[in-house]
Amino acid sequence: MKKSLFFGLSLIFILNYILLPSHASAYSYGDPGEEKIAEAYKELETSLENDDWDNAKKIYGSYEKDFDLYFSKVTPDIDKAFEEKDKELLLKSWRAALMLNIERRLHFAQEQFDDYGQAKLLLAKARGTYNVLEPFVVEKEGQEQADKIYSSFDTALKSLGNPGLFGIGSKDNDTEAFDKEVESIIGELQPLFPIPSEEAGESHLNEENLGLLNGLTEGGSSSFWLFFSIALILLLIVLIVMNKRKNRK
Repeated sequence: MKKSLFFGLSLIFILNYILLPSHASAYSYGDPGEEKIAEAYKELETSLENDDWDNAKKIYGSYEKDFDLYFSKVTPDIDKAFEEKDKELLLKSWRAALMLNIERRLHFAQEQFDDYGQAKLLLAKARGTYNVLEPFVVEKEGQEQADKIYSSFDTALKSLGNPGLFGIGSKDNDTEAFDKEVESIIGELQPLFPIPSEEAGESHLNEENLGLLNGLTEGGSSSFWLFFSIALILLLIVLIVMNKRKNRK
């Protein structure tokens, strides 16, 4: 009995360790409004101002897997920028990746719209990325336009509704309103942050850079891991029962 219990618990631990999303650390959810790859842009900018290409390369190295998985269209420009030591190209390419990150976050927020907690978290991540891009929007389009995009984020948040505490104070959600604001945000930002090697206005989002099983691994894992844990517990129970029957024989 003890051996079966130990084996079952060990199995649960090992499987969770192996299957737990590898990017959990890359996307810390300690601060809902912080996106690490966006915050890294600030450090990259400082490094380039000081002509510290070694540190710039180190920063990129910390997120190279993310670029390969989700922002692969940008990597040729990134590589070219490092090869030619082109500061503007590198920064412009990273900003394009941040734009793509906003699209991805909003895309999965739409997919998980009925999961209030996850949709809200993904929306916060998108807004956190926009916080880094906002100064460039101001530079290109003015403060009024930048504030308009923030307003769209605010309206999108309201459209998520609120489940309330045990249903008390709950507010209905509005899918159409949310989709409208998502479309507005992307429509305003995408032309401002094109992938350097591509023409502005093309959609950055495709199956390749959404990432395999990304709906489960980034911000949308709660439901999946709930069912997964239940399945592991059931498996443990079956193992214990089978062991008991074996011992009786």
